[in-house]
Amino acid sequence: MVDEPDDIDATDDIDDVESDFGPPFTPKSFGGAFVWARGESYTATVLRVKEGENVVVSTQGRRDMVVMLTGGRGVLEVSDGHEVDRVELLPAAPVTISPDRAYRLLAMTEVELLTVYSPLA
Repeated sequence: MVDEPDDIDATDDIDDVESDFGPPFTPKSFGGAFVWARGESYTATVLRVKEGENVVVSTQGRRDMVVMLTGGRGVLEVSDGHEVDRVELLPAAPVTISPDRAYRLLAMTEVELLTVYSPLA
């Protein structure tokens, strides 16, 4: 997924004073994030990414990952190691994230992204 709140190292954290994102979001250098729901077999997070920022979508330690744009305009870069495709995300259109590719979200405007994944057992 996009780096999740639990998975982003502390160097991405910023002071609340510097952030436009208050609770329940944890301020991050790219915007903010929070865990929306968590069960035994899944985690759902909401990310807000500031306009002009980009965030690596990490699949490490995850399987069955899906992302969905819920607000704003964003482009998903998908790399197979040789070529990079750029796909503009459409609102409410889920995108399955494959673990054999590299992904990066580019925020054309402020973006809100819902991510759902199953942790590796």
